[in-house]
Amino acid sequence: MATGKEASKSKFCIFLILLGIQIFTLSSCETIRSFWKPKDAFIKSLDLPDWVLDSSIKLRIFNDSPNVINPEDAMPEDDIASYGNQLRVLLAVSPAAMRDIYEMAGCLDGSDLVKVRGNKMTDSGEDIWFGVCKSGAQDAIVFRVLEMGNNQLYYLYEEELIKTWDESKKNAKTNPDKSMRLATKIIEHEPAHPGARRLLGSLYLKTGYCAGAVRNYRIYLRILPHSAEKSKIDSLLKKSCGETLVPKKPEPKEFSDELPTIEESAP
Repeated sequence: MATGKEASKSKFCIFLILLGIQIFTLSSCETIRSFWKPKDAFIKSLDLPDWVLDSSIKLRIFNDSPNVINPEDAMPEDDIASYGNQLRVLLAVSPAAMRDIYEMAGCLDGSDLVKVRGNKMTDSGEDIWFGVCKSGAQDAIVFRVLEMGNNQLYYLYEEELIKTWDESKKNAKTNPDKSMRLATKIIEHEPAHPGARRLLGSLYLKTGYCAGAVRNYRIYLRILPHSAEKSKIDSLLKKSCGETLVPKKPEPKEFSDELPTIEESAP
């Protein structure tokens, strides 16, 4: 699969049973990404601020960097983190990153993840991970796998990016510029890394870069919709970045897709 391209959109209908206990049904035979509906009842039940459900209109231009999934952090937010069939749907590359992302994200009900029970690959390029929550509930995350079979990217996370993340955290207070550069490197390879998203949101907010703060906090709160910091983040952004939270109006079309009527075309 080419760098930065969407995962397979072939249709699927799958019923999964894990260890004979919990049944997760991914039905209706459509790609899971097509279920992203910010106004549906389940999304509303997450009680996310409206700005979290919005998406950027304009993105920076991709540089087709080799072995970089998300160059310049230019991927649409909806492709990085969304919801489908009441599950989180996240982009990922490395299985080791998937495990770390799941542990950082915790369960959808807001409780900690106690353990990962297993995972199941689908024919449509998704890797579904199942977990047990501290609350006692069963949980799952759907990872849309990019660059399937790219061993170089698989091992990059384990051999380099884990150390990069540790270094980024260490420099957050003493050298924020370096911390941002390192965190950005992580999300260019693993766009749904919640730790890096939270850190970048905080550092961008402190520097007054509202567009960056909103984007990173938006992705972070989609991954952790019941984060204890949700209200605090919402308040800080409304206070410091109020104008950035207002959705941009669609740009007017330069031409019409419709044929003119007889009256419109008459001389």
